[in-house]
Amino acid sequence: MSCILRISGEALDIDSLLSQCPLAVDRSWKKGAPRSPNGKLHSDSGANFIASEADLDEFARQVTETTEFLKLHIANIAQVAAFPGVQNALLDFGVSLKEGCFAQFSYLPPKLIQLAASAGIGIEISHYACSDEDSSC
Repeated sequence: MSCILRISGEALDIDSLLSQCPLAVDRSWKKGAPRSPNGKLHSDSGANFIASEADLDEFARQVTETTEFLKLHIANIAQVAAFPGVQNALLDFGVSLKEGCFAQFSYLPPKLIQLAASAGIGIEISHYACSDEDSSC
């Protein structure tokens, strides 16, 4: 998946939020829990929800699917974003940067921006360096 709705906060009671949230959770974490095998710990609690399962090189499909996700779940997303302790609520679009490209453009249509704003969430575009041989991009 390449577009996720991510919510998080240092004082967020993630168990309480998720018990009241009808959205399907992809992944959740708690402050102080191990973040990776190298011993780093999470500095906040949070959860990810899949907004689009399109690949990193399918930005237009991500935008379409995420717009539909927002239309379908706008009230629930707004409740999650306004939940006590939520400091960050955003859509994170994962986009591949291909080797040798000098510029890349990621257009966000007004409807997507309007829906995100009305739900109280931000938008982030995360760029991942990928080579033509890299099958994960």
